[in-house]
Amino acid sequence: MLEQSRILLTLRYLFENTDEEHAVSTRDIKTMLEQHGVQAPVSRTIDADMDLLAAAGFDIVRSHINGQPSYYRFANRPFDTVELKVLIDAVASSRFIKPERSKQVIGHLASLASISDRSCFENEYRQVRTIKKAVGGALAGANDLFRAIIAQKKVRFRMTDYQVRDKAVAAQKGGKAYIVSPYAIIRSDDRYVLVAYEQESSSIITPRVDNIRNVRILEEAVDPAPAEFDIGYYYSGSHKMQDGPEMEVTIECENSLLGEFIDRFGMDFECRPVSDQSFQATVKACPGNAFFGWLLQYAGRMKLLSPQEAVSLYKAQLSKALDDL
Repeated sequence: MLEQSRILLTLRYLFENTDEEHAVSTRDIKTMLEQHGVQAPVSRTIDADMDLLAAAGFDIVRSHINGQPSYYRFANRPFDTVELKVLIDAVASSRFIKPERSKQVIGHLASLASISDRSCFENEYRQVRTIKKAVGGALAGANDLFRAIIAQKKVRFRMTDYQVRDKAVAAQKGGKAYIVSPYAIIRSDDRYVLVAYEQESSSIITPRVDNIRNVRILEEAVDPAPAEFDIGYYYSGSHKMQDGPEMEVTIECENSLLGEFIDRFGMDFECRPVSDQSFQATVKACPGNAFFGWLLQYAGRMKLLSPQEAVSLYKAQLSKALDDL
């Protein structure tokens, strides 16, 4: 037991205090063990402990500096500092997770870094309340949804909405129960949405996870995804413009908007130059309010050319907007 305690204490000490740029000496390890009530072993014992840790798969690097006692460091952590920063930023900015839970998750992620690097994450921890407004708190429901996706089981849930009178949370559609086949949970605009097939409407629905309540996993297996189902379509964000019948549309754009065009529709389209300043492309889209709103932000630089049905709908929406002024 004494040997096991010594090795585990040493491993934790290395994990917390060393990295690519920081190492600890044999003397440092002896001092740490003494502080934990473990009689300091001889240097040969520490070297042997390091060999055991390396044999167990831990990436322990040994070095000698100017003939001094051995120095050791923990190399190749599961996440480097940049990777942890990306993950922590995602948690801190997500409106899906309440502030207090965000702090817990950030603390767990920060603990994967060495002590010398943890200061990089202190600002995110302190400012988590001010850099987001958490309206969710649906982690328990999300956990049930994840379990259902893994088990490939249907789920039943209800949705929430808000009352105009006092902005209080209320049941959506009179508390209607949805029974769906869940396929995935994806992040979209700092929110998480469930991608699921609802048999009642024979369609894929994408409700926000923070609006889902009273999740119950059913015994019934999920329905197979429709033949045309492509999860990449939902990761691309294209589903947010799906509020009309899908059709092929031709759009003319300034060359400078090619990046925005690819962000919206991906790379699977032919780019046809029509002048030194613009190109045309034909893509699949669902002409509706969301699609027209996306077009409008590039007014004067992006033009819907065809089909005529889509052009007429767009003109009608613009006229309606002008009438409301």
